[in-house]
Amino acid sequence: MAKLQLEDLLNRKMQEGFQSKDVYVKGLGGELTVIHQPLPTVLRIMDEIKQDATLSTVMDAMVQLIYACVPLFKSKELQDKYECAEPTDVVYKVLNDRVEDISALGESILAMYGITNPVDEIKK
Repeated sequence: MAKLQLEDLLNRKMQEGFQSKDVYVKGLGGELTVIHQPLPTVLRIMDEIKQDATLSTVMDAMVQLIYACVPLFKSKELQDKYECAEPTDVVYKVLNDRVEDISALGESILAMYGITNPVDEIKK
């Protein structure tokens, strides 16, 4: 195993930069760009699941996570078009309240952080 040097860590930081990935959403028939957010932001959102792991709590946390990571959903024009009372409502409305799409998109985002089974890992 090679011992890391300062230059290795500096080069790694420069390579990371802006992280994003495109995630296919079945119900939309296309991809949405997901932007990597700081880990504390994601953990704050996911902490809600630890308190009360009901299906509605999990879905609300996933919707908040999706809203935080998908820039398109922050469009005021999109929120107005879908007549959203709250900004995060746009996620439910654009995804047609499809649990499958919300779960798949949320899990794809969590995979960026190495979380593969969100409810089980967060409840530990």
